Amino acid sequence: MRVYRHGTDAGAVRLMASVKGKHKAGTQNVEVRLHKRHPGQVAIASHPARFRVVMCGRRWGKSACGIREACDAAIAGQPVGWFAPTYKLALEAWRELVERLAPITARMNEQDKRLELVTGGIVEIWTLDTPDAARGRKYALVVIDEAGIARDLLETWQAAIRPTLVDLRGRALILGTPKGRRHGFVVLFNRGLGDDPDWASFRASTLENPYIPAEEVEAARRELPPEVFAQEFEGIPTDDGANPFGLEAIRASIGPLSDQPVVVYGVDLARSMDFTVLVGFDAYRKVAFLDRWQAPWAITKAKIKGRVGDTPVVADATGVGDAIVADLQVMGVNVTPHVFTQSSKLRLMQRMVAAFQGKELTLPDSEDARWLTSEMEAFEFTYTATGVRYEAPSGFHDDGVMAVALALHGWDRVQGAVPEAPMGLRKIVDDPYVSPEDGEIRLFQPAGDFQSQLPGSGW
Repeated sequence: MRVYRHGTDAGAVRLMASVKGKHKAGTQNVEVRLHKRHPGQVAIASHPARFRVVMCGRRWGKSACGIREACDAAIAGQPVGWFAPTYKLALEAWRELVERLAPITARMNEQDKRLELVTGGIVEIWTLDTPDAARGRKYALVVIDEAGIARDLLETWQAAIRPTLVDLRGRALILGTPKGRRHGFVVLFNRGLGDDPDWASFRASTLENPYIPAEEVEAARRELPPEVFAQEFEGIPTDDGANPFGLEAIRASIGPLSDQPVVVYGVDLARSMDFTVLVGFDAYRKVAFLDRWQAPWAITKAKIKGRVGDTPVVADATGVGDAIVADLQVMGVNVTPHVFTQSSKLRLMQRMVAAFQGKELTLPDSEDARWLTSEMEAFEFTYTATGVRYEAPSGFHDDGVMAVALALHGWDRVQGAVPEAPMGLRKIVDDPYVSPEDGEIRLFQPAGDFQSQLPGSGW
């Protein structure tokens, strides 16, 4: 096997190999197309440290960096182990490696996610959910992708992955976007900032990828809270991890359940195994009522009707919620439907962030309301190719979070500003200035001359 490289490391995108295989007659010339590295990736690939930790912003090119290095090592005849937090992420890497290395692949085991190359190199794919499966393996290179979201990363590294590098004195490339300062990924990153010559750490922002338009990053800067932008695009971990509200801000909002009248409710309607949650705010944005339950729709509608009376309600009207809200309106409930779209949910969450950071909300501190605080603390954002996604992590609920967001939205429309004394009820009317496509079908509008108290030129 003879390998011919063309160009420098920064510009090499092709590899020519002269292969003489036992299943093929004669010698063949094949071409393997590899990623062209940008300068930041070149600096990492050429660094002599055995263990390199790369903490970078989204779309900097961390996975491409890992794919290129894994290909280079396997083409050189070395065994490579690739680790990802989830099967989905592992599968994405597997598919790209299969495609790029196809011209020089001798055997492929789809079930075990193993490639054997004509050069003698091997690539094996693992998920960090089952890292023990890699015990006994010997690797010249290990790539850990999306290390910032890997559970128990330190334990997995020390007990399962690091031993695979002993026999061949292998190298490791640990890549990820951070999710909080308390994560094991940050611990490994900090190791590379010390005096150990075996470790080196690199921090890179999204803007350091020359292939990403700067205007895309600036658009994200405008959309996201500063702490979120710093973590997602500059690779700077925050105290709050992926929580958009801020853990300290959430805890600072906890106080007694208000004994003042409820001026607006928010309700998130149950789906599948979720809860229906009903939250009531007083005139000062303090929670004055909180309840959650799981029940058939008939019971849920009767329960909401019996509790809210004539008080305005904002209800989730997404999917099946549309019919439930329509039934509530027929029953005489003063309810405004709110349809969750990507843009409308983004605005709700941005308003929630501002409310927590501005100390506008008070959540109840009673024992039977602790679940709401837990939901708020577990809630997280994920930045995707299509924008920011806000949701509860796997195994958690976010029904309370959404009910509070809807109540806050309704409060803004009903009250507009904190009054000197509790306000009376407001009437729901159609608002011709907001389109259904934006998720809001009808809005609350203050009655009388209270409109003059609203900030700006009206709403």
